[in-house]
Amino acid sequence: MRQKVCALALAASLASGTAWAADVSSVADGKVSIRPGEAFEIVFPDRNDLSHPQFSRVIDHVDDNVKGFREPPADAPPPTGPALMSFEFKKDGDMLVLLIRNDTGVKIKYSATMTVSTSRGDRSAHTSICPSFPGMMGSERWMDPIATLELSDFRPADPNSFTCD
Repeated sequence: MRQKVCALALAASLASGTAWAADVSSVADGKVSIRPGEAFEIVFPDRNDLSHPQFSRVIDHVDDNVKGFREPPADAPPPTGPALMSFEFKKDGDMLVLLIRNDTGVKIKYSATMTVSTSRGDRSAHTSICPSFPGMMGSERWMDPIATLELSDFRPADPNSFTCD
């Protein structure tokens, strides 16, 4: 039922040009739900356990002013401060684009499930996502009319793999 309500709300939101209002309910049980028009940050309280992301705050857009990834020296101290990731899900022409900014200090991999509303009802399916590297921007693009993306299973990425799955 929630997905049907989301699909109807998405259609109304896109028609009116208004944005979604992400809030603390966007992140629950280790899953992050984002809909077109939303932009927000999550925080990982413990960089050693990425399974419990928490909602941080709504943002206007993902800041694309990043320094770029550089492998830290082996003797560098571990990162400190908030382990933040920013997401923005928006329409770009005929496509939907998810922008990702990784300010965690950790290479991260996660899974994604898209929900698409069709004339035969809502359909959910796995969709590929590339690893997210600290200090870098990432983007994912779809032609599908996605109502909701659910991001889950946040974990450290294999440092030697750039595989998108």
